[in-house]
Amino acid sequence: MTTVFVPPGPRGHPVLGSIREIQRDNVSAFMHAFRHHGDIVNFRGPLRINLLAHPDHVQHVLRDQHKHYPRPRKVQGCLSTIVGDGLVAAEGGSWLRSRRLTQPAFHRDILRRFGETFTRTTSGMLDDWERRRGQGRPLDIKSEMMHLSLANLARALFKSDLTDAIARIEPAVQGALSFTHRRMTSPVDPLRIPSKARGRFRDALGTINSVLYPMIVARRREGGEDDLVSMLIDAKDPGSGEAFTDEQIRDEVSGFFVAGHETVSTALTWTWYLLSLNPESRRRVQDEVDRTLSGRVPTVDDLPKLAYTTMVLQEAMRLYPPIFVYMRCAARDDEIGGYRVPAGRWVVVCPYVTHRHPEFWDNPEGFEPERFTTENSEGRHRMAYLPFGAGPRKCIGDSFAMLQMPLVVAMVAQRFRLDLVEGQRVFPEPAISLRPRDPMWMWLRPVEEGSR
Repeated sequence: MTTVFVPPGPRGHPVLGSIREIQRDNVSAFMHAFRHHGDIVNFRGPLRINLLAHPDHVQHVLRDQHKHYPRPRKVQGCLSTIVGDGLVAAEGGSWLRSRRLTQPAFHRDILRRFGETFTRTTSGMLDDWERRRGQGRPLDIKSEMMHLSLANLARALFKSDLTDAIARIEPAVQGALSFTHRRMTSPVDPLRIPSKARGRFRDALGTINSVLYPMIVARRREGGEDDLVSMLIDAKDPGSGEAFTDEQIRDEVSGFFVAGHETVSTALTWTWYLLSLNPESRRRVQDEVDRTLSGRVPTVDDLPKLAYTTMVLQEAMRLYPPIFVYMRCAARDDEIGGYRVPAGRWVVVCPYVTHRHPEFWDNPEGFEPERFTTENSEGRHRMAYLPFGAGPRKCIGDSFAMLQMPLVVAMVAQRFRLDLVEGQRVFPEPAISLRPRDPMWMWLRPVEEGSR
């Protein structure tokens, strides 16, 4: 194959290229470019970017040649301001050490013990919904799922009721994430410019530290608790025998808060949105839950029987992958799909686009959970679906999420039907995660009210 130096792509502005379109809505910009220019797209401008849509090319960057495609320094630097040298931001040897130390805590057999934690927290939320249902006002499900996922994560990390701490840390995490997204998409780093926004960001970091450090110190002093932080405290590097310092545990825990609760809450929010628009799928979830549980609280052992419920979640993450973009930078000259990728070129893998590739997905814009049956999944390219990433840097919390989310959906389906407020328009917002831009207002209906 003859190497072509520049892939096709939009012309864009003579000087700025496509940077304005990407800053305004990168998902729409990437999807439009893929439809018009194909599997590899070149975006011109001050920052040259190549979009990779085909699963073969995704595999090349995220798995086969991952060592030669680290994240861009700008992206790494923005993340490290929040999470330090933890797993979320680290590269190279630092990342490998963090991965070795944290991996045992996220083994599926270890995570199973948190099933009861998740159901207890969800029961509390549902009891609160029951009290609020008679008020005649819809709920912001986006906010409700954010509270729930953060509470579940906090209980798994520290095995205690952190209601007061969550009230402090949730707005701090959201503020830090919003500012970080601005930094990633701005040609001028707002952290270098004195402003109220920079002051609020630093205050948010201070709040996060003021919550996490005392809890880590207390857990190290008390010991013996069967939670994720205690496992991190006890972890030893198999090579050097070194353990995590309090600062390193803080970095890992803040990374879990940043990467963990946002992705789970976003996936659950989109799931309720899609089920509201697809009543037949909602009925099938309710029938499966009734048949499997007969009104009792689900356990981890029930998850294999909640197959359709799990497929609904998988399809929601196909259409709206919480982590919708992965940025990498070529460390050396390379060739992908017959095009030259020079050293220093940024490459973008966008699951939102790859999940809609018509070569691998029939009716790619449709909501069809059945596409994830074993029969329908057989033979599908492994990189055609990557809601948790792929390769060595695949999200360490994928099992944590896929254990938690079906339990939540099943418990909500036992008691309520969620209906989108009529006339409400919903727009995806590509920030750190692909979340709904606005509150997701939904009515709570008891399942007896014509739910089946």
